[in-house]
Amino acid sequence: MTASEGKAEITTSDPRALEREVELRRAQLAGTIDELSGRLQPAAIRKRALTSARERATAFATHPDGTPRTGRLAAAGAAVLGVTALLVVRAVRKRR
Repeated sequence: MTASEGKAEITTSDPRALEREVELRRAQLAGTIDELSGRLQPAAIRKRALTSARERATAFATHPDGTPRTGRLAAAGAAVLGVTALLVVRAVRKRR
């Protein structure tokens, strides 16, 4: 199989060799299908998503050397407090 064309090439006319080639390609295809079905399992998808979210959160909150990014953390904390205050004010106004 050439990488540039993406198509398999038959290199022999010997029936036994052809059978071996077909069996080899079937085994490769079965392995590829197993790998793809494993990647599509909900548990595997969830694990990849959680790992990605952790990596992004860590990159947001810390410098590459591991020290905290205090400016970003303070801004995120202020945003959380602001949203919380807004929700409390709205809840109080609805009660009146």
